[in-house]
Amino acid sequence: MTFQPSELGKKRSRRLRKKLHLDEFQELGLHLVFTIEPSEVDFEEVLDRWLEYIEPQGWIFGGGGSLSGHEISGYLCQSAKGSLTESDRKEVANWLTAQPWVIEHRLAPLSDAWYGPWEE
Repeated sequence: MTFQPSELGKKRSRRLRKKLHLDEFQELGLHLVFTIEPSEVDFEEVLDRWLEYIEPQGWIFGGGGSLSGHEISGYLCQSAKGSLTESDRKEVANWLTAQPWVIEHRLAPLSDAWYGPWEE
């Protein structure tokens, strides 16, 4: 189900807002992209390290990578109910910066995990 911007502000009961993840029940995540140095680490190993980092945090990542572009991109959010925070966003940026095999990374601002907008 998708909503037009005019429909998002519509008055709804608490129960329906919760079911639709709107207003006080909105959940946030973020889109990110990072480029790796293939001479330092194998692509599969990068994915393993990334998952080893995010899973203990209770996060999930939907996305993938490009072997030719040496890039991984996707959407990061909580695996259970809840939102990522600015603190989480900074923690991800710090982790990526600390990895010697990450050439560059870009993290989008927090966005609605259910309704976007998402980067293509």
